[in-house]
Amino acid sequence: MSESKKDFLTFKLSKEDYAVEINRVQEIRGWQEPSPLPNVPAFVKGVIDLRGEVVPILDLRERFHLKVSYNATTVVIVVNVTTKNGERVVGFVVDAVSDVHQFDLNKVQPAPDVAAIDNQFMMGLTTIIEKNHASNSMGSNQSEDNAADKKRMVILIDIDKLASDGMLEQISNNVDNLPLQNG
Repeated sequence: MSESKKDFLTFKLSKEDYAVEINRVQEIRGWQEPSPLPNVPAFVKGVIDLRGEVVPILDLRERFHLKVSYNATTVVIVVNVTTKNGERVVGFVVDAVSDVHQFDLNKVQPAPDVAAIDNQFMMGLTTIIEKNHASNSMGSNQSEDNAADKKRMVILIDIDKLASDGMLEQISNNVDNLPLQNG
């Protein structure tokens, strides 16, 4: 794989597709109610004990001012982020995990000035093209095949910038002083 091509985990927030670099993903967990924290923003759902490490859980939907509901597809993507205080593990609540896709970073478009999330957290936009295989079996020509392909825009998230806006450091100060629970 060339340096300009990277694998990303795609996921849903509301009806939109987002992605984070797969090499930053530690694991994907089903939704479970975390232990709440006092004096934190509403999008900070609390903390969980992940094999002896206290991990803050942030709801990206609330962080980006999107509709929030918890159901069977709601998951937590546990990621490694780099902050000015070093490496941290954080959980991001999302509506659903989609797939892993490889994107060419040289073809990523810059974030538009009008976006659902702050541009400062975006690496840019790219497109996933889903081939319509049904049209090939019907003997259609190449131009018809391309027209039948489904295209979806994907917003690439820079999780380090998301974590470095001061919010994670504020949460980390509260988390570092919490005792671990047994079990």
